[in-house]
Parts: sequence; C-alpha cells; structure tokens
Amino acid sequence: MPFLLRLLHVLSMAAWLGAAMFVPGDVRRTLALGPPHTVPLLARVRLALRLDLAAGIATLVTGALLASPLGQTGKGAGVLAGTVLGLALLGIVAGVLMPAWKRVSTAIEAGGGTAGVEGAVKKLAIFGGVAHLVWLAALLAMLWAAHPA
Repeated sequence: MPFLLRLLHVLSMAAWLGAAMFVPGDVRRTLALGPPHTVPLLARVRLALRLDLAAGIATLVTGALLASPLGQTGKGAGVLAGTVLGLALLGIVAGVLMPAWKRVSTAIEAGGGTAGVEGAVKKLAIFGGVAHLVWLAALLAMLWAAHPA
C-alpha cells in the first residue's frame, strides 16, 4: 500500500505542477490576438485551473495518507513544511488565480472586449510564478522529509 500511495502522490504532484503552468502566457498571447481566439481560451483555462485545484487536493490527501500509519512514512519538520506550503499553494490557486481568471472570463463572455482586465492578467502572471516557487519549496521540503540528514 505505501508504494501505491507514493505513486499516486507523485502523479498528483506532477499534474499539479503542470496543470496551469502555461495559463498566464496563454492568456496574455490569446488576449493580444482578440476575438475569435478568446472564446476557446475560456475552455482551456477553465480546464487547467480545475485540474490544478483537483491535483492539489489529491496531492494533499495522498500526502496525509502517506504520513498516517497507513502510509508508514512518519512525520517530521519536512512533512509539516510541505503540508503548510501545499495548503498555501491551494490558497493561491483558489484565492487569487481563480478569481483573477473569473474577471478575465467574465469580460470575454460579455463580448465587450477585455479592456480593464490588465490587472487580473498581471495577477495571473505574478501569482502563477509565485505558485510555482511555492510548489518547488514544497517539493524540496518533501525531499528533505524523505531523506533527512
């Protein structure tokens, strides 16, 4: 069982990393092209952010199971740090990226152009980068937990 949990944990982490990696650039490039290119963007980004959130939840759930007696990986500062960073990352996705995307998608769906959403696009870019740095820090914490000095 620990092997299967580790496999699921690593797969969900990989999906979490890659799910929304290209969203900020895709949004910026597509908005520059304008209609009709913006309509397919709605489905692409919605799918990417949902996958990002689902993979994050799966990563935290499998991580909790690994840290439980079922997973037999033990506990420690690395596990705690990774968990806190994972929760912070979920907070960034749910609290910043998804609302910023909502502003952009609402403007696209309204058909009135995307003027006035520059701030939301900047948030997507900045916090997308921050999210990936947090993800990297969580990965390093988990590696520390798996191989303590």
